Amino acid sequence: MARNGAIIGRFCLVLIKLKKILITSLIGLLILSTAYTQEPTQPPAKLKVDRRMLKNFVKSLIIPGWGQLENGNKVRGILYVTAEIAGIYGYKTNYDAGAVKEAEFKLFGDEHWDYTTWSYNDNGETACGNLRTHTMPIYTDPDGIVRPIKDHHFYENISKYPEFVCGWDDWDPLGNLADDDLSPNKSSYIDMRTRSNELYRNAQLAGTLTMVNHLISAFDAALGTDMKSFESTSFAGKFYINPLNASRGITMEVTF
Repeated sequence: MARNGAIIGRFCLVLIKLKKILITSLIGLLILSTAYTQEPTQPPAKLKVDRRMLKNFVKSLIIPGWGQLENGNKVRGILYVTAEIAGIYGYKTNYDAGAVKEAEFKLFGDEHWDYTTWSYNDNGETACGNLRTHTMPIYTDPDGIVRPIKDHHFYENISKYPEFVCGWDDWDPLGNLADDDLSPNKSSYIDMRTRSNELYRNAQLAGTLTMVNHLISAFDAALGTDMKSFESTSFAGKFYINPLNASRGITMEVTF
């Protein structure tokens, strides 16, 4: 009996020690949780969004240099405005000159290239002695005369492909030169058409550079906005440990 009593006594002492350890651990976790869940003593600073950056961006996107002038940077504003004027002038000048040259080579082609002379027969052959490899859309006018449809492809075909050389009025079938050189009128036509295309490409380049000037000016105006009016930016965080809540035992929040 004495032996059994001693065993029971030691078992009770173990239970008491375990109970103390559990209570101490629980109290420690509660204290730790309370310490970490305290609100920050200093509220976090707020980040103020200065809308002037967006306004200056939009202004210079519409009219290059406008946003720079709003920022007080007159030199950069004048440079962007000057580039804008130069781009518009370059586009209009080259485009108008290209249009004039286009009308010139089309009129020249209408006067010196003849569809009837080129179209030797209805079997698909041409007066050049070769088969038709490129389409030539046609229509019949009220007088019953077959005429070509003079679209972009027509004016390209008569200058680009040798099979159309026999339609030029100064074509020499007995000449010893290459097909492209057998007609001086065709050579003149090619020069005029090439010049027109070059002017149109210059106009396209000027237009592209003008749009790029808008974008660069817009970003430059936004980045050049006075940043001193911005409030200082800081961040604050809260870290929670709650051992009594299994679903949200650990939570972290960041405020800025």
